[in-house]
Formats: sequence, structure tokens, C-alpha cells
Amino acid sequence: LSFLQDYDERDQVRARVAQDARWKRYVNEGRKHVVHQTSKIMMEALPIYQALNLPSTTHFQTPPRLSDAAPKVMYEMRNYQLHPGYGSVPKLIDAFAKGLPAKLEADPGNGNLAFFGYVDVGTLNNVVELWRYESAQACIRARQASRTVPAWRETIGAVTPGVQHFTSEFLRPLPLSKWQ
Repeated sequence: LSFLQDYDERDQVRARVAQDARWKRYVNEGRKHVVHQTSKIMMEALPIYQALNLPSTTHFQTPPRLSDAAPKVMYEMRNYQLHPGYGSVPKLIDAFAKGLPAKLEADPGNGNLAFFGYVDVGTLNNVVELWRYESAQACIRARQASRTVPAWRETIGAVTPGVQHFTSEFLRPLPLSKWQ
């Protein structure tokens, strides 16, 4: 993930990187190993951050690890592919802005929202949540706790008809990543 102010900054960064010999070498060596590649440009769903009283993702700070012996952190990326139409994304964002505070109250301090946004360039009507957990089991505990929250259950009931399909995957950051 990288965060840029706008498309002009993206073009400037890409032009600068394209001149870097290390990047050229990396791309040339990596191409033979790539079978499929997808790029997305996403926008943050600011009403979500406002509802949760969180700073935007550009200011996301990974919480300190409890110890070096603690399990490696993991992220859960949740993708919602919504039905076509101009209102799909705003409806989901509005519903989640109302329901997420109650969901988080059910399991305080367990998961940290790292990103909530939607695709601006790529497969449209796609919404992505990225949550940081201390472990996969912590993610499962948060899920189980959220299912007991009536307001969250109502939120899911309200958005489900607009969702074509939903995926969830666990991701682990590389050892040198700032996302540890």
C-alpha cells in the first residue's frame, strides 16, 4: 500500500521510480515470476473514520508489539463486490458508519482498522476493509463477538442484498514492513 495526495503525485512518483536502476532490475527479474497482476487505486471512506473517531489511513500507526515472543501480526482483508450502480458504495459506507462503532464495542482493543475504502480505478463498486490483529485467532474472536451485537447484525442485514460476493483473506506483512 502506498498513499498519495492525488493522481498528479502518483504520476510524479512513478516517473521518478522508473528511472531508478534498482527498480528496473527488480521489475526485469520479477517479470518471469508473475503470472497475473492487478492494480487498484482506492479512496478512503472518510465517514467510516469519522464514525470511529480515527485518523485516516495515511496516519495509521501500528500498535507496539507486546513482546518479540508474541505471535506475528496478521491482517484480514475483506472485499465486498457490490452490485453496479451509483448508490451501492455510499449505501454500504453509510450503513457501516452507523454499525461499526457497536461492532467494535463488542471486542474492544482487539482489532485495529488500518484501511476502509473503495476502488476509484479498477473493478468498480468494490469496498475493502483492512484490519490488523495480533493473530488469526484474535480475528476469529472479534468475528464471534461481533455476531452477538444486534446493531451489527442489522447492518449486515441491510447491506447483504447489495453485495454480489464477499471474500476474506489473511495477510502477513514482510519482516521489514512498517505494517508489522
